[in-house]
Amino acid sequence: MSTATAPGNATPAGAAPGKNAQVKRAWDAAATWVRQEPAATQALIQVFVALGIAFQWWHWSGAQTGAVVGITAALLGMFVRSQVTPLIQPTARGRALVPAPSEPETGPVGR
Repeated sequence: MSTATAPGNATPAGAAPGKNAQVKRAWDAAATWVRQEPAATQALIQVFVALGIAFQWWHWSGAQTGAVVGITAALLGMFVRSQVTPLIQPTARGRALVPAPSEPETGPVGR
């Protein structure tokens, strides 16, 4: 149904932004901030874990605390690394390992 055929001031379903659009905007804003400030993000996670242990919101052993901090550091590192584009193309013996889009792919270079 087009808006031209809708009676009165009726609008078709889905025309107004809903909760999903707000959640997507919030997620995009958070992801952008994490990409720009990965060290600050990791520090906030570690502060939250430390406060939780200090105020006994949960009871973790030293090994569990280390595991949570290590896993969050690894996941955050993988996430941030996936967002990075290298400025310099990797090379081996003066030959680009990753050909530029305008260059044809070549086979392995002999010794």
